[in-house]
Amino acid sequence: MTTRTAIVSLLMLAFTCAPTMAQTLGGAGAAEGGSDSGRLAVGSKAPELSVEEFLKGKPVEGLQEGTAYVVEFWATWCGPCIKSIPHLTKLQKKHKNIVIIGVAGAERTGKEPLEAFIKKQGSKMAYTVAYDSDRSMSAAWMMPAGQNGIPCAFIVDAKGMISWIGNPNTKEFDAEVAKVAKASKLPKTAKDGSKEDGEADDEPKGDDATKGDDATKGDDATKGDDAPKGASGSDGAKTGD
Repeated sequence: MTTRTAIVSLLMLAFTCAPTMAQTLGGAGAAEGGSDSGRLAVGSKAPELSVEEFLKGKPVEGLQEGTAYVVEFWATWCGPCIKSIPHLTKLQKKHKNIVIIGVAGAERTGKEPLEAFIKKQGSKMAYTVAYDSDRSMSAAWMMPAGQNGIPCAFIVDAKGMISWIGNPNTKEFDAEVAKVAKASKLPKTAKDGSKEDGEADDEPKGDDATKGDDATKGDDATKGDDAPKGASGSDGAKTGD
C-alpha cells in the first residue's frame, strides 16, 4: 500500500466515525440537562409514586403540584441511611409545609423486620415511610438517574420538577430543602390528617416517645459513623445484594 493510499484510507475512516462520536457527546449533554429520553436528572419531571404500602404516616396518594417533596431511598441494613433518619426528622419538623417520604426499596429480609425497625425508631423517625417491595419505584427513580447507592434523596419542587439528587447527609441537601420549602403548601388532606410533629397515628403516646428534642439527637443513638461506607462515592451503600 502506497503512502497516499494509506492517508486516504485514514481520512475515510475518520469521516465514518465522526457521526458516532457526535451522538455520544450529545447524549451525555442531554442526560445532564434532564431532557434525554428515559433519563432522570435535575430539571426532569418527577416520576409517579409506586409503593406497596405506607408503613408510617398518612399515605401519599401522589405528588401534588404546589407541594414540595423529599423522596429518600434507604434500607435498614444501610449504616449511612440510619444516620440520616434523625436528620430527616429534624428537617420535617423544621419545614412542616413539605412532605418527606422514606422509601424502603432495597430490603433483604422482607416487610416484618422493616416494620419492627420502624417501630423501634419511634419518634426519632417522624416522617412518612413507605415500602417498595417489588422495587418498581427504585426502577422508576434510581435507575434512570444513574444512582446505585443509598441513601439517595430526590428533592421535588412545588412545580413537580426534580431540583436536586444526592446524599441527604450533606449541607447542599439542607440548603435545597429550605429553598423549595419557601414555595410549598401542604395539600388540604395532609393538613387535616397530619400531626403537628410528623408522627404516625400509631406512634406510642408515652412520655419518652413525645420528647421530640431528645429523640432527634440521632448521632449517638444510631452510630451511623461506625457503619461501613458504601462504594457509591458518596458515603452511601450499594443497593444491590
